[in-house]
Amino acid sequence: MSNDRVIIVHGFGAGVDDHWFPWLADTVGAERIALPESKNPREERWTSTLVDAFGDVDEKTTIVAHSLGCIASIRALGATLSPDDRLGGFVAVAPFARMLRPVGEPDLDAFIESGLPDFVSGIDVAAVGRQIIDRHVLRSTDDPVVDAAASDEFADLLGTSTLVVPDAGHFLADDGVTRLDEVRRLIRLH
Repeated sequence: MSNDRVIIVHGFGAGVDDHWFPWLADTVGAERIALPESKNPREERWTSTLVDAFGDVDEKTTIVAHSLGCIASIRALGATLSPDDRLGGFVAVAPFARMLRPVGEPDLDAFIESGLPDFVSGIDVAAVGRQIIDRHVLRSTDDPVVDAAASDEFADLLGTSTLVVPDAGHFLADDGVTRLDEVRRLIRLH
């Protein structure tokens, strides 16, 4: 199946021009969605922004999401997809669907304590996953933010296996990741 539309969803503290997002957008002609207040995310605002930006997604749409953007996308898809709808693809990079441990960065740790519970509460990755045709999860061998078990659990809930990328950290530019060929290979273009 080929895609007519690819959407990139960033995570905590990021923007559409960070990390590997511009490279992927240029490579596959993807849309990038700017989420509000990325250093102080609020579930309701992120979900409503994504619902509006996604609009009508279908079997020719693939969403590529990073970290917090993964569960935000799943929440938005849960609010968007009717029972008979199908999404063409979902590529989750460094995903999780449960609480994370503090990492020693004040802004992120404050969010983990006060904002993250709203994102993970009541999320049903498995139900949304059943409406996605191609499902993929990538994680690194040395992610300091999202531990391997959390990403592997997300993959299990999504109904897929995990592709492990060696030494990519949290897939940030600071980790040296400004392109992500593994994601490009997973996206089928028209």
